[in-house]
Amino acid sequence: MSKLQAVVANWYPRFLANGIDWFDLTRTLEQVADWDDWADAWTATADRYEALGRAALDEGHPVTAGEHLRRAALTLQFAQFVLTDDPRRRSALQARMSALYARAAPLLDPPAQPVSIPYGEGCTVVGYVRRPMHADSPGLAVLIPGLESTKEQFSTYEPYFLRRGVATLSVEGPGQGEGALSSPFRTDRYAEAMAAVAQAIGTLEGVDAERVVVVGTSFGGHLALAHAAAFPGLRGVVDIAGPYDLRAFGDLQEVTREGFRDFVGAADQDEARRLLADVTLDGVLDRLTAPVLVVHGERDTIIDVAHAHRIAAALGDRATVRLEADGNHSCNNLATVVRPAVADWVTDRLESTHD
Repeated sequence: MSKLQAVVANWYPRFLANGIDWFDLTRTLEQVADWDDWADAWTATADRYEALGRAALDEGHPVTAGEHLRRAALTLQFAQFVLTDDPRRRSALQARMSALYARAAPLLDPPAQPVSIPYGEGCTVVGYVRRPMHADSPGLAVLIPGLESTKEQFSTYEPYFLRRGVATLSVEGPGQGEGALSSPFRTDRYAEAMAAVAQAIGTLEGVDAERVVVVGTSFGGHLALAHAAAFPGLRGVVDIAGPYDLRAFGDLQEVTREGFRDFVGAADQDEARRLLADVTLDGVLDRLTAPVLVVHGERDTIIDVAHAHRIAAALGDRATVRLEADGNHSCNNLATVVRPAVADWVTDRLESTHD
């Protein structure tokens, strides 16, 4: 299978679940004859939305402008998607995506406010906080992306929480989006970054730092499980399609192995495997006392459902397990069912009077 075939087969539902219009997706993919066309085709679609957004700003239509600019940013997210063979272009597309979303952020409803959290020596976690309208000191869902994910992509997931009166904080740590500018992924650095986020939540205005649920998708599900215990006000954790470990690195798809190579800044996959050897939940879940929702698709071809079974077994009665028989990776093909269910579970944990 070629890289283009693998990307489309793996993530076609993800494009739709994360805000790409079906007609835009169809028109864009029609312009992609092989992998060399990928970034050009997606960038052309983003160009059109950026032009529409800037025209709307000039005409005094901020709502329309915000939506068009946000859509341009999301389209660039997929323009740079797994573009591991062209790091310079990928970095340029990433920077443009971040800049466009930053322009759209204050125009969204509710607005997205940028957050910058220092950690380590010169490193920074970047993110956006959004607060539901007419909610007094709401609980907070911290959203952690995975491999090939960004904080901007969560703009399509955040409304599920916001409509239920839950604030959101979408962040990027080492190796992720703008967070990769500070550092490639390392397990210890990510732990340091999340500890800084946990501490910084207490300084955020308009949210209840004593009511927090950490939500992670794909590799972010692993990261949520691994680092949620750092949050003092933790009420729950959601793991969506996260791996228990990466010991079977060699069994992953080639496109996923290359993504991890880029994630850790390795010269080749052998080095990446060594740098990821400490990615495991062995002994980690013992420190996690909060309830956990484990979500996984039984048709996941990227992270096998066996990982969900291992996680659930380690957690015992702390885990609520939702396995979707027809679900693919992250259950993106069932987003209209799974995402509301996740948001309801999070809301219930935040509203509960019990720890």
